[in-house]
Amino acid sequence: MLENARALGQYAKDILAGLASPLIAEVRGIGLMLAIQLVPDFATRANCGTRPPALWLVDRLHEAGMLTIPSGTHAIRWLPPLNVTREEVTQAVDILRAVLEKAA
Repeated sequence: MLENARALGQYAKDILAGLASPLIAEVRGIGLMLAIQLVPDFATRANCGTRPPALWLVDRLHEAGMLTIPSGTHAIRWLPPLNVTREEVTQAVDILRAVLEKAA
């Protein structure tokens, strides 16, 4: 499972970086413990209202079928199980992409 976490963590970081979303400032983490940092003006771009950007995005991701948690006001954490598959990582990134495209 450790090797899976290393390999798929890098895969996830690579495809998240490949999204090139104007709403993502940075993707960081070790293995499958990832944080997706949102741009400082995310609330304005996505029209979040009074809701903090991370909470607003987490709500939208939950509605789309992806479980995440906020980390502060401008980052979300992604903590999949260590036995996650490549297909599941790809599916999660596709969900994130779709939600971000609607938000932009």
